Amino acid sequence: MRKIGININSNKDEDGEILKYVCSVVKENFPESELFIYRDSIQLHEEFSKGLDVVIALGGDGTILRVARALEKYEVPILGVNIGHLGFLASVEMSEFEDAIKNLKAEKFHLENRMMIKCTLPKRDDEKYYIALNDIVISRGTLSRVVNYDIYIDGSFYAKYKADGLIISTPTGSTAYSLSAGGPVIYPTLDVITLTPVCPISFGIKTIILDSHNKISIKIKANHESVYLTSDGQKLLQLNNDEEVFVEVLSRKCKLIKFDNYDYFNILRKKIILRSRDCEGDNL
Repeated sequence: MRKIGININSNKDEDGEILKYVCSVVKENFPESELFIYRDSIQLHEEFSKGLDVVIALGGDGTILRVARALEKYEVPILGVNIGHLGFLASVEMSEFEDAIKNLKAEKFHLENRMMIKCTLPKRDDEKYYIALNDIVISRGTLSRVVNYDIYIDGSFYAKYKADGLIISTPTGSTAYSLSAGGPVIYPTLDVITLTPVCPISFGIKTIILDSHNKISIKIKANHESVYLTSDGQKLLQLNNDEEVFVEVLSRKCKLIKFDNYDYFNILRKKIILRSRDCEGDNL
């Protein structure tokens, strides 16, 4: 590897000690490589990043999501290192970093191709699009009433949702907001999309799982209520009444580095399933 990017969440490394340690370990194992330092994904989206062989993302899940969106045009492999709270998307914990870099050097890893989705608003700008590795969410404002969503799949009318919101999720995002709203856990490398309503009026409205080739259109009927579009939990913009939102799978993939000893089900059990059970009754 000739060019290695290191992106750190600066809020989690205020004294710079983590970054200093990471750089020293990388240089020790890749002495001929050139290091490029990024903070909070700033400038990571620029064309220069296309030449990177790997980007080490230091932070929590939010950091990895930002790095994935920034690199979506270039498909640069991402090594997620958890220095945050949950770190479900990370390949390794910070305590495992030295072994991880040795395994990276020895090429004892594989790339997981993770689906990403893109969202366009044709009434505004057909060329502009928004990217998500986890999910695109359309939801009402804090004090707004429920919103009507007319949903079309490949041009055919599917259903009318009357709900607080709608989550369009990738398999990677199935363990995030979608799971909290009652959606299923989807194995992360499958090519499917899920639509999950948030607090629907009708109890018969449940998650639907679609093929990755399906194109989704959502027409917003908000009667001038506040409705917002978010990508991976980041608020992007306020939608208008009668706004139409298109969502489809991005042709490019997010490439996450996973080492040969990575066990998805072990991580799922420890960080999602058992963690949820441990939290039950915490406030009692």
